[in-house]
Amino acid sequence: MTTTVAEPVGTHTNAESTAYGWSPRVGLYSAALLGLSLLLITLWQSVMPDTAPPTAVRVVLVVAGVMFLPGIPVVIALRIPGRALSTVLAVSVSVSINALAAQVSIVAEAWNPLRTQSIVVILGLVACAVAFRTVPARTSSGPIGFARHRWTGRRGCELLALAVAVVMFVAAARSIDVLDAGHYGVIALVGPWYIVGIAIVAGVLVSALRARRLDTVVLGALTTVIILFNTMLVGLATGQTSIPTSFVHRGFISILAESHHLPSQIDARFSWAGFFALSAGIQDLTGLSDVTALMMWAPLVSGIVLSFGLYAIAIAITGRARLAWLAVFLYHATNWYQQDYFAPQAMAMIGYTAIIATLFWQLRRAPLPPLTGDTRGQRIRQAISRTPGRVPGFGPGRTLAVGAVVLVIITANTVTHQITPMLTVLALAAFALTGATRYRTLWLAAGLIFAAWFTYGATDYWFGHLPSVVSEIGQVGQSVNAGVGDRLNGDPTYQRMQYLRMAASGGFVLLGLVGWSLWRGRRSWAVGGMVCASPFVLVFLQSYGGEMILRAFLLASPTVAPFAALALALLAPRLRRMLAPAVVVGAMVLVTLLGVLETTNRGLNTAFEATTRDEVAVTDAFIAAAPPDARVLSFGYAPQSVGVRRTLDPAGPQLFTVDSYDCLDDLARCADEHGPDYLYIPNQGLQMIALQYGVPLAEVHDEIDAILASGTYVTDVDTDSVTILRRVTEPSIDYSGVLGPNYRRDLP
Repeated sequence: MTTTVAEPVGTHTNAESTAYGWSPRVGLYSAALLGLSLLLITLWQSVMPDTAPPTAVRVVLVVAGVMFLPGIPVVIALRIPGRALSTVLAVSVSVSINALAAQVSIVAEAWNPLRTQSIVVILGLVACAVAFRTVPARTSSGPIGFARHRWTGRRGCELLALAVAVVMFVAAARSIDVLDAGHYGVIALVGPWYIVGIAIVAGVLVSALRARRLDTVVLGALTTVIILFNTMLVGLATGQTSIPTSFVHRGFISILAESHHLPSQIDARFSWAGFFALSAGIQDLTGLSDVTALMMWAPLVSGIVLSFGLYAIAIAITGRARLAWLAVFLYHATNWYQQDYFAPQAMAMIGYTAIIATLFWQLRRAPLPPLTGDTRGQRIRQAISRTPGRVPGFGPGRTLAVGAVVLVIITANTVTHQITPMLTVLALAAFALTGATRYRTLWLAAGLIFAAWFTYGATDYWFGHLPSVVSEIGQVGQSVNAGVGDRLNGDPTYQRMQYLRMAASGGFVLLGLVGWSLWRGRRSWAVGGMVCASPFVLVFLQSYGGEMILRAFLLASPTVAPFAALALALLAPRLRRMLAPAVVVGAMVLVTLLGVLETTNRGLNTAFEATTRDEVAVTDAFIAAAPPDARVLSFGYAPQSVGVRRTLDPAGPQLFTVDSYDCLDDLARCADEHGPDYLYIPNQGLQMIALQYGVPLAEVHDEIDAILASGTYVTDVDTDSVTILRRVTEPSIDYSGVLGPNYRRDLP
């Protein structure tokens, strides 16, 4: 027996009341107030730079400006319905325009963040004035859920339970010492309170989804708590970002903020510098010395924003709010990839989700010519040649304007990230090929923009990588082996733990495939399947440093999630025939286990990814004070060391890493042959050698002892997080400013 999921009638607009996602007047007043506040602060900084507002105030206002201006007035002027779609579209438009403005200013070597921000804010205020004129007298945006009669005992209990779960989560996180992490990752350190917290969240999730009437306040709070549990455990434990690559991005951003131009032949990622230029502008405008303070909270913020896009896609595909919420939860419950950190991928992912959500919304709302052919071939030809009608209430001008907004997001993604623009071209081509969009040539425009940028804007990349890029095309086995096979090495237990990740990703996609196969015949079926499959086409193009297969699963997840939710919905008739208490308890147990599995998968690399405050402080002090042209051998790739001095200072320290298995097999001999002035030995590097390369920690420490026993090197600083050895002929570096005056008391 199967469940038929009906496609409900969408939100309608009539002459008496025009539907918006949020109250248009409140949104425009808020956007105007934000814009005026930013202009006031800009004027303040220009006239009285020594008495600027507190840094925290500037950070909040500048980040809010980047996220909401000019997106709010643009979305309101377009009359985008639905809170989820209007929110993710507003944020994507704002971030895209700000990123493009920053990119243009740094490419043109006209770097002036105050001027750039002022121009964007003024455009946003003008857009507010224009949008005000488009708002009709009568509008509707639907109830938010704050009415007095909605504050029931059930809501109170569920919100209280979530608050208790958050307290338990914070307590559990604060008790974790990440330096104790090993081959099991962070799950071995969380303690019982964390598990109890997950169980409470699971109970609220089951209760909220079983409610006869969905409570959006509870579900919104629940989504935030789930993202908190999933992304912030290690961050709250250390006070630092949980992804070390964030520090590489911190260094890139500081380089742009210091030099005011794009460096050449430094790193290929500067060929897609939209995110870095935008962040450098934020750093300048807020007065921050670097973006370390922003990195820790980035996964939480990006996860919340992305959830709006996930919901918008799911509601457009399934037509049911309950399944849309379930799709959001399924996505986060399997999102172990850790690509939601302070990175271009996170920004591009939100933009891509906004684009796909917009097209699925149009497909659902617009009239679609039926396929009347007698044979499959005839129906396929009809699908390719058909063009959907316009969304009711959207004339030619507004429909074209929506397409233009989507093109802006595409352009920003193109100058921000290497992979996501290619996926966007494939996804847009899928919509065009199935006759599911009026923008039949949008994929071509996206492809031309990508080709133009790759040819003229990313010359540093393809000058140095063109042979490898060409040689990887079609090498599927190589891409899969680099993404999967090469990761199944090293410590045996750590290797076996990797299979949990594979099972989670494979099971999620398999569940989505089941739901998609049962959705056959619906208007979103063909294009939905092609969009789900599009990321895996990228595996044929390149390995992306061994990460392409993982990125394929990640990028497919926003459209796989609704179909996975549909598959679970088909279990409903069977479950109703069982005893209700057994169903509820069983569901809570399963959700709890899924939460534990997700914590295990996401935190598996904690031993060599977690960064402590001491590690950041010592590394910053070391790089700043290292003698000119000092040669440093690093046990690991030292992301915290990337920055202005290593890159822009001609006499900056020169870091190189343990670069071969021969070197790894005899570190003492390797150090003697390379003859570095300093040896930089972070705990991250030691754990990576142990877990990914299979060299026991005891052996590595024996090698370090042998280096010291040679008499060539002495310990300059030794903390639980990082040890630095110096050649006896090199000067000692003072770390008292970051470790206190007695930091040397334990040194030999």
